Amino acid sequence: MTSLTLTSQQRESLEQTGAIYIGDTDGFLTDAEWEELEELCFQSHLPYETVTVGDANEPNLVEVGRFMTDVEQPRKVNAEVTDRLLQIIAQPARMRMLGELLNCKEVYLRRAQVNHMHRGSFVGMHLDTDSNPDYQVSIVLQIGRAFSGGEFAISLPDGTETLIEPKFRSTIISRCDYPHEVRTVTQGTRTSIVYFVASHDGPNRRYLKAS
Repeated sequence: MTSLTLTSQQRESLEQTGAIYIGDTDGFLTDAEWEELEELCFQSHLPYETVTVGDANEPNLVEVGRFMTDVEQPRKVNAEVTDRLLQIIAQPARMRMLGELLNCKEVYLRRAQVNHMHRGSFVGMHLDTDSNPDYQVSIVLQIGRAFSGGEFAISLPDGTETLIEPKFRSTIISRCDYPHEVRTVTQGTRTSIVYFVASHDGPNRRYLKAS
C-alpha cells in the first residue's frame, strides 16, 4: 500500500477473510507517527483499568486505557493525549481511505483505546457490533514489540477462521460484523491501539434501544 490507497486484493481480503493485514513497510503510518503512538501509550501517564467482561458479556482479561468512549455517543476522555492521537489516526487522508474502503462518503471515528495484554491476557469471542450496531471496521495498530500468543482470530460464516499473528508496527483492519477474539498471550506484552469507524456519527443506537 502506498499513498494511503488499498489494492483490489486487500479489498477482497476484507470481504473474504474478514480482515486486511498491513505490514510495517506498507505505509499505513510513518515511522514518526509510530514513534508518537508509542510515546502516547507508554509515556503519557494514561490511566488504565482491568476489564474482565466485555460489552457482549464475553470474558476478557486486558488492561485498557481510553481515548474515546462510545456509550451514549462518542466522547473524548483524557483529552490532551486523545487530541494528539486523533491528529494521527483521524488524519483526513487516512479517513478518506477508510471511506473509500467502505464505499461511504463520510466515516467517523467513534471509539479508541489502547489494550495492554500481559501473559495470561485474552479477549473472548465477540462482535464489535454488540457495542454499537453501526461499527463497520476496527483498526488495530500493533505497538507491542515482543510477545508470543495473542493471535487475532476471526470466525467466518463458512465455519472456517482467519488467524493473524500481528507483528510489531502492523495494522489490522477487520470487519465488525464477524465474531473474533484475541487468544491468550503466552509471553511478553501485546500492546495495541484499537479504534472503531462507522458512517453514523449520532448517538449510539445500542444505548437508544436500551433506554
